[in-house]
Parts: sequence; C-alpha cells; structure tokens
Amino acid sequence: MSQKKDVVKLDDSERQQLEELLRGGHHGARKLTRARILLKADDGCVD
Repeated sequence: MSQKKDVVKLDDSERQQLEELLRGGHHGARKLTRARILLKADDGCVD
C-alpha cells in the first residue's frame, strides 16, 4: 500500500527565504537539509 504524498507549494517569498538560508551564514545541518528538501519538493522531485 503506497503512502499519500504531500504536495509542497511555496510562494515566491518562501522560496526566496529558503534560498537565502542556504546561501549565507552558519546554520545547523538539519535546518539546511530540510530547506533543500522543501525546495526540491516544490520543484516536483519525489523520493
């Protein structure tokens, strides 16, 4: 039985915030990984 997939739809400001988070400063690895996952999910990538 397959699991239901959640659809991620980011608006422009949310996407920009995540991209800025990845570009600058020092952040925890978990936070950066989650930001990358959200951006990929918004692009339509699946596991």
